[in-house]
Amino acid sequence: MDFRFHNNSVIIDSDKKEIKLLPSAVELDGLLVDMAGEYEKSGCLMYAWHKNDELLYHFRVDGYWIAYIPTLLVDITPEALDFLGSVDVLIMPGAKSMQWVLEKVEPRMLVTYGESAHEVATPLGTIEIVQKYRLKEADLSSEKTGCVVLG
Repeated sequence: MDFRFHNNSVIIDSDKKEIKLLPSAVELDGLLVDMAGEYEKSGCLMYAWHKNDELLYHFRVDGYWIAYIPTLLVDITPEALDFLGSVDVLIMPGAKSMQWVLEKVEPRMLVTYGESAHEVATPLGTIEIVQKYRLKEADLSSEKTGCVVLG
């Protein structure tokens, strides 16, 4: 599974399917997901949740649970945390305000992007910005959250 940043969106390429994580929706192999619900396309099952200002996506790709938070949040509700459940890879815009969300979700890997991505990535020991990243099992740890900054 590859992650890349293009036109202000994170794109996941996996097994001949493309998942575009847009600023206010997700395009699941051509299917636009912009409302709460359960969706399936090309063997990928996706859940979208929306309540108040929280818009969240949770889906499984290549055996990994991926969560996408498209907007900056100051906090995350217990109900939203229940929706996300266990997360292997969290994808979210970077900003200092998102540090609290990161600590509550506790993903094994963070993929972040945006002008302020360094604010959340630096405490995790990451400062290098890459255009493309290939997820490897060795990068996932249950003890320390790994981090990749796309830009």
